[in-house]
Amino acid sequence: MQPISMHPSTHHEGETSDERPDNTALVVSGTLLGATTFTLGALYPPDPLLFISPRSAAGPPDPSSQLAITLTNSLESSLHSLPYLQKLRNRADADEWYETRPFVNYPEERKVNSLTQGALRGAGKLALYPLVRARKDEKEAIVIVHVGRGVCGHEGIVHGGLLATILDESLARVAFQHLPNNLGVTANLNINYKAATKADQFIVIHTKLESAKGRKAVVSGEITDLDGKLLVDASAVFVEPKYAKYLNTNAIKEALGEPTHAPILPGSGAPIPIPPSATPAQSS
Repeated sequence: MQPISMHPSTHHEGETSDERPDNTALVVSGTLLGATTFTLGALYPPDPLLFISPRSAAGPPDPSSQLAITLTNSLESSLHSLPYLQKLRNRADADEWYETRPFVNYPEERKVNSLTQGALRGAGKLALYPLVRARKDEKEAIVIVHVGRGVCGHEGIVHGGLLATILDESLARVAFQHLPNNLGVTANLNINYKAATKADQFIVIHTKLESAKGRKAVVSGEITDLDGKLLVDASAVFVEPKYAKYLNTNAIKEALGEPTHAPILPGSGAPIPIPPSATPAQSS
């Protein structure tokens, strides 16, 4: 009488060892696929993954530090090297446009009380003055801005409120030019967010005048990345206060940026902070 085995045989009748499935190849293939997927996901993560597991980064440097100076200068050089900007400057209708840098000549005592030129100014945030290319008839403008990681709502994604602020200022620039005293207030701002705006990049704000009559101007605009991907679109209504004719609007004109007759030179839009070590000591 043969003993009864307590372990089931893994060999089936009629099956040879050569016909058994080779699990080693499957394990190796699965491992390689997993490693490849992980590597590609780490290098080029899809937007939903960034929301779930954002990348951490260092905060903005001290505005007076050498690092801040280096980063600001580097961004200014990058701005003037952008193929997008070179393409705008070489368009067939380039002579119908002019360039300017808003806020460059704006009084310092006013800048400190400005959101974009005071609290949000600096390396890692809004490091550069905007560069504007505007039609000479002031009915259309293209604004190039760099947004850092210090203006994010979600890690790596620019805050929607910051985009609304930039849009408001850019739309206002076109609208003000068509109001009787070049001054107005935002009566309505309608914004549609189309895609997440990633930080650490140059973005483009394209604005157009839709209509202007009396003390009211209607404008539209959109934000895209340098590749033309639509990120935000907007429309707005600006109204000039009745008391505007009694106000001194020189500061507003300085904030908008005066027209120039040649392309902006590098360095004009990078406010260079002075390190404390470079400041002469005051005598007591």
